[in-house]
Amino acid sequence: MAHTNDCPLVSIIIPTFNKVDLAIETLKSVLAQSYTNWECIIVDDGSKIEEYNTILNFTKTDRRFTLHKRPSNKSKGANACRNYGMLLSKGKYIQFFDSDDLMLENCIQGRVSTIEFGDLDFVVYCMGLIYGDKKVLDKDLYFVSDWEEALESFLGSKKLPWNLQRTLFKSVLIKNRIMFNEDMKRFQDIEFHINLLVNCKPKFKMIQEFDCYYRFVSDQNKRTGQFNLDVFQSIPIFLKSINNLIESHQFENYKIIFQERIYVYLSLYTIKSISFSQLKHVLDASKQYIGVTRFQQLILILLFYGKKYYLISKGKAFYFNLLKKLYI
Repeated sequence: MAHTNDCPLVSIIIPTFNKVDLAIETLKSVLAQSYTNWECIIVDDGSKIEEYNTILNFTKTDRRFTLHKRPSNKSKGANACRNYGMLLSKGKYIQFFDSDDLMLENCIQGRVSTIEFGDLDFVVYCMGLIYGDKKVLDKDLYFVSDWEEALESFLGSKKLPWNLQRTLFKSVLIKNRIMFNEDMKRFQDIEFHINLLVNCKPKFKMIQEFDCYYRFVSDQNKRTGQFNLDVFQSIPIFLKSINNLIESHQFENYKIIFQERIYVYLSLYTIKSISFSQLKHVLDASKQYIGVTRFQQLILILLFYGKKYYLISKGKAFYFNLLKKLYI
């Protein structure tokens, strides 16, 4: 699609924080787009100066790139960077993207064509997966047809229907209306989309075509212990937000599912550096918002210390399986 006055401007918003080699790959995939009427707003979250300068030098290769620093009065994190990027955006459409993922050449072109032709609020495409140097297509796809079905999936399904990078939004749908929760470091995709679905009841379409890649954790894309800490910090905020967004009689149907999620989160993200006080915030919020009982809290404490210290070596599998059965 050539760059003409008939092609609407697309604002691509990318938060960055170190991992400069992967970020440059991402920006190169933006530069290679067949659709040319875009602006790419990169918002740095406090990277090392040499990494910031590397991206700054790359942006000088094309005036459609602009690099900004997250304002000092904004909370650290990708959410604040995305919100700031939205404020700066001028496009008819907004595309959020992460600095370690990749667009295929026709990614933006296909999304714009679909959303324009269908007069949609947003469109969702499929995403391939990158494991280290290996690229694969995600065969385990999940499709929904309207906002109510999508909301039910975000609240109740074990597999979410889409993530942020797969979605192109009309700017008027979200700009100055739906913001990312800057107090949360994790679960922002889920909270953002639940907020969007509840308050906007949008018209959208899911397309069974792969046009980008999501990069999993690997030696080239490592996850630090801060990620685990962020999960524990975000759970209480996430539960409170969802509780406020969903009518109490409706949310009642999903409390058991959210209880199960808490168990999964603790089993996946508990590490030695997580303190009991951080766990207690999770337990208190789980009791208040999703009705976790005292007995379930005890199970979660046993799970926490078992994962933290691996107290049992021989009977470890039996121990964790027993806790899971007791909890559920």
